[in-house]
Amino acid sequence: MGREIREGERGHKRGKKKSSAFRFIRRLFLGSVLFLFVLSVLGYVIFIRPEVNRLRGIAYDKLAGSNLKDLTKRADTVVFDTDGQQLGTINAGHFVYDKIEDISPNLQNAYIAQEDRNFKTHHGVDYKATLRAVFQLVKNRGRITQGGSTITQQVVKNTYLSQEKTFTRKIVEIMLAQELEKMYSKADIMEIYCNTNFYGNNCYGVEAASQYYFEKPAKDLTVEEAAMLAGISNAPSRYEPVRHPDLALKKRNQVLKSMETVGYITEAEYEEAIGKPLQISQNVQKGTDEDYMNSYALYAATIRMMEVNKFPFTYHFETQADKEAYQDQYEEQYNFYNRELRAGGYKIYTSLDPKIQNILQETLDKGLSKFQEVQENGKLSMQGAGVIIDNKTGYVVATVGGRGTEDKYNRAYLSYRQPGSAIKPLLDYAPALDLGEYNAASVIDDHKFENGPSNSDGNYYGAVTMREAANRSLNTVAWQILDGIGIQNGLDYLEKMHFSGISVKDNDALAVSIGGFTNGLRVVDMAKGYSTLANGGVYSNKTCIIKIESDKDGVVADEKTIQNTQVFREDTAFIMTDILKGTMNTEYGTGRGLQLKNKMPAAGKTGTSNGSKDTWFCGYTKYYSAAIWVGHDMPVEMPGIYGATYAGKIWKNTMDILHEDLEPEDWEVPDTVVKEADEKSGITDYVSKTAKQRGEENRKKKAEKETKAQIEKDIKTYEAMKIQKLEDVFTARTLFGKIRDSLNDITDEKFKKEYQERLFTKQKEFLVIEDKWKDEIDAYIAKKEEESRVQESIAESKAKEAEEKAQKNAKRESFLSALTGLQSLEYRDGDTEALINDAIERLQELNGSEDYYSLSQQLDAAIRRVRSLPKKEEETLESKSGEGSPFYSGPGPGNYLGERDSNNGPGVSP
Repeated sequence: MGREIREGERGHKRGKKKSSAFRFIRRLFLGSVLFLFVLSVLGYVIFIRPEVNRLRGIAYDKLAGSNLKDLTKRADTVVFDTDGQQLGTINAGHFVYDKIEDISPNLQNAYIAQEDRNFKTHHGVDYKATLRAVFQLVKNRGRITQGGSTITQQVVKNTYLSQEKTFTRKIVEIMLAQELEKMYSKADIMEIYCNTNFYGNNCYGVEAASQYYFEKPAKDLTVEEAAMLAGISNAPSRYEPVRHPDLALKKRNQVLKSMETVGYITEAEYEEAIGKPLQISQNVQKGTDEDYMNSYALYAATIRMMEVNKFPFTYHFETQADKEAYQDQYEEQYNFYNRELRAGGYKIYTSLDPKIQNILQETLDKGLSKFQEVQENGKLSMQGAGVIIDNKTGYVVATVGGRGTEDKYNRAYLSYRQPGSAIKPLLDYAPALDLGEYNAASVIDDHKFENGPSNSDGNYYGAVTMREAANRSLNTVAWQILDGIGIQNGLDYLEKMHFSGISVKDNDALAVSIGGFTNGLRVVDMAKGYSTLANGGVYSNKTCIIKIESDKDGVVADEKTIQNTQVFREDTAFIMTDILKGTMNTEYGTGRGLQLKNKMPAAGKTGTSNGSKDTWFCGYTKYYSAAIWVGHDMPVEMPGIYGATYAGKIWKNTMDILHEDLEPEDWEVPDTVVKEADEKSGITDYVSKTAKQRGEENRKKKAEKETKAQIEKDIKTYEAMKIQKLEDVFTARTLFGKIRDSLNDITDEKFKKEYQERLFTKQKEFLVIEDKWKDEIDAYIAKKEEESRVQESIAESKAKEAEEKAQKNAKRESFLSALTGLQSLEYRDGDTEALINDAIERLQELNGSEDYYSLSQQLDAAIRRVRSLPKKEEETLESKSGEGSPFYSGPGPGNYLGERDSNNGPGVSP
C-alpha cells in the first residue's frame, strides 16, 4: 500500500514536471511568434512600406496626366550627318492606329487564348499565373521558363516601362496594371495592346502587320492569320515568317490549339485551320530604304544603346557552349534595342560625312569598273567595301558596303572575310613588340618547315629582321612570331580592340597568324585596329554615334560615357608605324608605289588570302585610317590580283583626295624609344626601353615557370626512388643536387619552402639507408665523380676545338668573300683601295693557317690586276636615279607592283 502511494506520488510529480515543461514550451512558442510578428511589423514599417510607397509614387507619376493612347504612335527615327543635316529616316513601321472595332475578333480571341485566358475577369494581374511563374523561376534556378504577365501588364511594359528584367520594374508593372484597369475598359486595353505590339519587318501595330503580311486590313483577318500574328508578337525575331517560316507555322498552330482549348474555335475549325499552308504576301513597300550610311548608323546606334544599358559585350570564349549562350543573349538584346529604334521617336546624330562617303564610293566604283560580271541575284560579282576613320576624333566618317548605292547589303560591317597578311601587324608584330619578346631588329630564320606555311612566291630569305619580314610579308616569320608569343596573347590584343567573329577554333590555330580565321574579320574592325596604331596604341570605342535623343526621354546616349583603351603602348605603336611605312617606301615592300602625294607620311599593310579570294589594303596617316577590301561575295580565286593592286589603288586614290589640302604630319618619337643595336643580331633599329624591360621580366617569369614544372616532375621521381644498390645512391644524389640548385633560382618563397621540405624529408630516408654501407658508397661516388670530370674535360676540349674551327672557317669565308669582290671588279673608283685594304686585313687574320701562303699569292694577283684596271669617273646623282637603282622612288601613280603576300599555309580558311 505504501509502495502504491509512493508510486502515485512519483507519477503525480512527473505529471507536474510535464505540465511545467509544456507551459514553458508554449510560452516560448508564443513569445517567438510575438517576437517575429513585432519584427515583421518593424521590417514592414522601416523597409518594405517606404519601398512600396516609392513604387506607388513611380506608378502614379507614370499615369498622371498622360493619355495611354498618345503613347502608341511615334515619329520616324531620323539620322543626321556630321553637320547636323538630315541623312535619312528609319521608317517607324507605317503606324496606323486601329480602333477596337477595326481589329478582327479572331486576333483578340487569339491573344486571350494564348497570352491571358483570364483577361476578361481579372483586375490587371493574374495572381495564380504570377505564382506559377515564380514557382518555375525558383524551380529552374532563376531561369525564366514561363511568363506570368497579363495583357494589361504587357500594355504597361510596351508603353511605360523598359524591357529590363528587374523585380523593381515588375512590382511597378503590377501596380500600374491595376491602376490601368481602373482608368480604361477591357476593350480599350485590348485596343492599345494590338496597336503597341511589334510584329517584325518594321511592322509596328496590328494594321501595319496585317497589310505587310496579308495585304488586308486588320478587321478582315481570318482565324489562321490572326493566330500567326499573335504568335509573331511573342518573339518577332524568332517567329516572323519571312526568314523563319517553319517556326512561324509551328507557333501559329500552337496558338490555334490554345484557341480550340479555350473554346473560341471548334475542333473541326481547328483541324481545318492547321491544315492550311502559311501564306504571306510580304508587301516589300513597307520596308525602310536604308543606304550604307543609314544602315551602319542604325547598327551602331543599336550597339550604343546596348552599351548604355550595360550589356556585357564579350569577344573571347573558351568553349563553343559559352559562345552560343552569349550569342543568344546578344541577339535578344540587339533585337530589342534595334526594334526600339525602328519603332520611332529617336534622333541619331552621327559623325558620318557625305562628302567623304561620296569620295570613297566613287573611287571604289571607278577602281572596280572593269569588272562587270553579274551574279545570279543581279548584283555585280566583283565587290568591294571600305571604312574611313578620322584619327583626330576616333569617329567613323564613311562606310561603303559595296559597288554602287543600290545594293543594300553593307559588307563594311556585315561581312566576315579572311584578312590575309593585313592582320599580321595587329595580331603578330605589334603584340610581339609590346610584350618585349621581339624588336624591329630581331632576326628570325625565314625557311620552309614541316607543318608550317609557305611564302607566296616560294622564296625564302634565311635570317631576316622582323622589319624586313613585315615589309616583305613573309608568312613563315609571322607564323613563328605568333607561336613564340603564344596564340592567346596575340588574340587578347584583338579582343581589346573589340574584333568580333573570332571562333573558339581560332584559339589554338596558328593559321590565324597569316589571316586564316574560321569565320574571317570585318572591314570596320580592321579599320579600327589600324586607327589604334595611328593613335599611339589607343583604341577608341567610338563608332559613328555622337548622340542619341529620344522624343520622350531626351538624351539617352552621348560621347561622355565612351571610354578609350590603351591597347598597345605608345612606343609600340610608333615602332610598328615606322615599320609599316616600309610597306610603301622600301624597294621590296608589298605596297611599293602606294606612297601618298605631297610627301604625306603614311603606313599600311597589304593582305591577300589563299588564291587571292580576299584582297586588302589597310593604312593610315595622322589624319585618317582606311581599310579597303576587294573580292567576291561567294569567294572565288582571282589570279594576279593582290592587296596592292585594286584594294591598294582604291586606298591610295581615296587618301590622296582626302589629304589634298592638309599639311604633312608625321609621328613624333616617344621619349621611351631609342635607337640601339639588338643584343643578338647587332643590327641598329628603334627599341622600346619599356618593352625591353617588360620582355626581360616576361622571360624570367617564363623561365621560372618552366623551372617549377621541371622541379615538380623531378621531385616526384625522387620521392618514388628506392635505394637498393650503389648505382641508386649515385642517381639519387645527382637528382638531389639538381633539384636543390633549381630551387635556389626560384623567387616564389612559398613554392620554394614546400618543395625544399619535400626534398629534405626524402633525403633523410636515403641517408639512413646509406649509413649502413657508407665506405662502399664513398668509394663508388668518388669513382663516378672522377669519370664525370674526365668526360667534362673531354667535352670542353672538343667544344673548344669546334669553336676554333668555326672561327677559322668564318675568317676564311670572310677573306674569300673580299677576294671574290676584288676579282670581280671591272674598273677602279674611289672605293677600290678601301676594298684592297679590307682584303689584306682579313688575310692577316689567317696568318699561321695551312693555306695562308696560297691565299696570299691569290690576293697579290688580284691586287695587281685591280690596280691595272682603268679608272671610271663618278656618276652624277641624276644618272643614278633610273629604275633599278637604289635612288629609284618606284612606279608612278597607277603602276603598282603586284603584292606578293598571299597566304597559302596549311589550315588557312579561304
